[in-house]
Amino acid sequence: MSGRDRITALRRLMRLRAQRVEAARRVVAVAQDALARAEAALQAREAAIVALDRDIEHLDEWFASGAGGDARLIEGALSRRGLIADRRAAETQAREDDRRAVEQAMTERDDALRALMRATARHDAVDGQLRRAVAVRAGQREEREHSEFEDRGRPRLQLVMGGRA
Repeated sequence: MSGRDRITALRRLMRLRAQRVEAARRVVAVAQDALARAEAALQAREAAIVALDRDIEHLDEWFASGAGGDARLIEGALSRRGLIADRRAAETQAREDDRRAVEQAMTERDDALRALMRATARHDAVDGQLRRAVAVRAGQREEREHSEFEDRGRPRLQLVMGGRA
């Protein structure tokens, strides 16, 4: 393969590698967005659990204060506390699901980052090969031009010196 053909092939390969790096960057961006969404969902779930805990605490304080009322009011408060406790249990279970989703999103993001690093390393390797090939080709061209210059200069030098070289 000639130097020119090698450079042409490496330039094509560089474009392909650059496209793969860009695709890997897009995958990383999508994975980071997914991770951010999963973390936001987990934080919202945590906030909901804290709010439910406050509601239970307020009802418990009301019961502890002894400021009851008629039986229907107490029965309604007990029923409400039971519903809130059930909701809290469901939110706690969902929090575990959200934690697993965050872990999964982190894993996918880390995998995407590793793929980006590999794609970048491959791109850089081809870039180095291309630079070396261009440098070798330029060196060969310079050497050839220098030889041609010397070859063209000798006859003139011979004419100036009267045919003696």
